[in-house]
Amino acid sequence: MNKILTKLSIVCGLLVLTTSCEDFLDKEITGNATDENFYDTQYKMQSALDAVYDVLQSDSYNDQEWRFGEALADNIIGTDEGLGSQMGQLVNFRFNTSNTIILSRWTVNYRGIHRANQVIANIHRVKISTTQYSAYQGVRHILGQAKFLRALYYFNLVKTFGGVPIRPEEESVEGLVVPRSSLEECYAYIEKDLREAAIMLPTGYTATSHAGKATKGAAVALLMKVIMYQTTPGIHSEKWEQLKQLGDYFVGGANMTLGEMLQYDGTENWEALRQRLWFKPQSLNTESDPYETADTNLDPLAGVYSLEYKDYYGSPLNNGSKWAYVYQWYADGEFCKGSIFEVVFNESADGTGGDTNEGAGIEFFDVGTVKMFATDEILTNIFGTDVRRDFCIHHQGNTPDGEIWQGGEGRYVSLKWYTPRKDKPKYAGDNGRNFRLLRYADVMLMYAEALNECDEREKALEILNACKAQVNTINNSTKLYVAGGYGFIRDQIWQERRMEFAFEWDRYFDLVRQHRAAKVIKTYGANRANRRGFYFREGVNELFPIPQTEIDVSNGVVEQNPGY
Repeated sequence: MNKILTKLSIVCGLLVLTTSCEDFLDKEITGNATDENFYDTQYKMQSALDAVYDVLQSDSYNDQEWRFGEALADNIIGTDEGLGSQMGQLVNFRFNTSNTIILSRWTVNYRGIHRANQVIANIHRVKISTTQYSAYQGVRHILGQAKFLRALYYFNLVKTFGGVPIRPEEESVEGLVVPRSSLEECYAYIEKDLREAAIMLPTGYTATSHAGKATKGAAVALLMKVIMYQTTPGIHSEKWEQLKQLGDYFVGGANMTLGEMLQYDGTENWEALRQRLWFKPQSLNTESDPYETADTNLDPLAGVYSLEYKDYYGSPLNNGSKWAYVYQWYADGEFCKGSIFEVVFNESADGTGGDTNEGAGIEFFDVGTVKMFATDEILTNIFGTDVRRDFCIHHQGNTPDGEIWQGGEGRYVSLKWYTPRKDKPKYAGDNGRNFRLLRYADVMLMYAEALNECDEREKALEILNACKAQVNTINNSTKLYVAGGYGFIRDQIWQERRMEFAFEWDRYFDLVRQHRAAKVIKTYGANRANRRGFYFREGVNELFPIPQTEIDVSNGVVEQNPGY
């Protein structure tokens, strides 16, 4: 009886979790659709895929992204840092395992994973009534996007919590409790998804209506980031070599075969692999259809993206003015040459709020409001005299289109967070401005870092200065980075990363993967009146605790991180 009660308590506890209740146990079936026929067409699978993207558009997803990626680090000060709030406890590293913000990050990413799993697990149900190559290609693109998104959601979890439970693609009540996989197992799972997505997805989509869908470039860029997070600066490893190889392909134009991308070793039959990934079966191929082998070269990515501040059509942003830099983040810069993958938001314009619309609900910078800000001291620490400092405006400062920001004396905010007047939503919480999640500048700087780690410092400096030369176009500067030893080049790359990606919700995790979060954040906290960040515990706070509800409902099957 005790065993039965224990099992019942586990299942009942899991029923209350959003990831199981909202998406699995209470799955809505419309009309006469059942699991047998709901996924039987490409159109229906596209609808299921849209639900996976929808998580990226949710307020809950974006809310925890800025809290963890930006607010915890040393680039900003938040307006909610008192220990009386969950957010204040989080940024002070004085939280407990029941912190609701930590739970939200866990829950929303598993929601995305579950929805991606539904696409991946049911893709085999699609029936194709034609032998046209394009029909297989269309289904393959859906599957590749689902794999990319699942990898993204798992990556968010792994860099926050370490090894996490890898959910089965086909859920059942009996399999609701899943123990944590190791960090290495999780990364291998993520890499496999991204490597497969990279050979399945196109370099781009012909119709502008498809803009925003994950592409080959998005899969390779995220794969590079995932690999970089498995490295240790200063210690040469196979992962650094893999990162350099991907950079050679993405930036340098080197050939890469499908087999090299997949790290294909012949364990899985090649034809079975092709059919699993929805390449047209060899038996149905005609002379006009391509037959891809392990030795087939991937389509090149070199030249697809650019560091230049140009829009989707290749025209200079804001007529090539100084403000072109920040226009990369505005409506004019959506899907610009430097953007690899962005979360698409569309203003509903009907007053709908929350996650029931597709508009961004987080407005960091509206006239008179602010959630995070910097000070003159912080900006000097980030930028020194670099021209990118000019894109942070002070209280009563002017925006590019003439608005005056009233945020409080001594406060500065980034114009990356601004929405120009012509793009402002009709209703608050319904912003249609896309969020840039992967940029070409990141690919370039990851490549430079890998080159430096692989003792190719001259080439690393060349790539680094290509980034700097583009920034120089803002004010016609000629200042470039200079040659030096390994550590000197690395520090210059890290400084350029900090300046280029400041206020883009990535600083905290960049510090952790550089193995210097404790030093930087504790130093920052020591200089703050509220000592914010000073209580960071090295060797513990690089990861966050597994939410207490997960530990409890699993009856200890899901183990807690050390130190919590």
